[in-house]
Amino acid sequence: MRRRHLLLSGLIVVATGGGAAFWFLGLEPVIAHRRWYDRVRRGILSLLPRRPPDVGPGAWEFAVGWTMNLHGNCGSAHTWVDRSGADQFAEELDRRLGGPVGLATIDWIWDEYARFSRGGERYSSQYRPTRSSDMEGAQPGCFGLHTK
Repeated sequence: MRRRHLLLSGLIVVATGGGAAFWFLGLEPVIAHRRWYDRVRRGILSLLPRRPPDVGPGAWEFAVGWTMNLHGNCGSAHTWVDRSGADQFAEELDRRLGGPVGLATIDWIWDEYARFSRGGERYSSQYRPTRSSDMEGAQPGCFGLHTK
C-alpha cells in the first residue's frame, strides 16, 4: 500500500512538473507573442486614417502597406533577437502613436525591426518604402487598404 502511494505521489509530481514545463516553455511564449503581434498590427493599421497632409494617399498606403508586410515577415516569434527588445518596441510604438505621425514614424518602425529582429536589417535594405522610388507614384488601392 505504501509503495502504491509513493508511486501515485511520484506520478502526480511528474505530471504537474510536465504540465508546468509545457505551459512555460511551450504555450506561454506562443500566447505572449500572439498578444504582441496583434498589438503591433493594430498600431500599424491605426496609421492608415492618420495620413499626414504632406503625403499623398497612395504614398501613405504604400508606406503603411509595406510596413504591414515588414511586421508579417519579421514580426514572427522565431525572428526575434530578444523578446525584451520587441516588448520595448511595442511600448514605444504605443507612445508614438499618441502624437503626430508621418513618414518619420514609418522609418522609426523599420529602424526598430532592423534592430530587434533577425532579417529585419536585410528586409529593410530591400523593401523600406520611404527609400523606394515607387512610393511617390503609388496610387490609392495599391495595397487594398483604405486610406483617407
